[in-house]
Amino acid sequence: MSIHYDLDTVKIALAELPEKILDWAEEVLVQQAELIVGLAKIYVRVETGSLRDSIRLERGGEGMNWRRIRVRAGGYITNPKTGRLVDYARLIEHKFPFMTPALNEVKPTIAAMIKAKIVENANAL
Repeated sequence: MSIHYDLDTVKIALAELPEKILDWAEEVLVQQAELIVGLAKIYVRVETGSLRDSIRLERGGEGMNWRRIRVRAGGYITNPKTGRLVDYARLIEHKFPFMTPALNEVKPTIAAMIKAKIVENANAL
């Protein structure tokens, strides 16, 4: 009877593995996105601090994208001269990159960190 129980336990653990792998990967991605936020806040040029303070991690989405993780900055502001909406963060990023260098610094290690997290947690099963 104990052999049957052990096989059932293994079957359940294997069935749950794809979801657990996604959870582990998401955990690493959130940690790395938080690092990108911190680096971008260091790299951004500061005049008033509003752009720096707007750099943030956003999570969530709909349907299959509910695990979406994004690093965002700014928002749309109205140009006082033209009265049109402007994505200020994008304009600054184009002239004085801050998000791209932050991403480029973190990006090379993400896949290895996800793999290490999966191996570490799979060994504990």
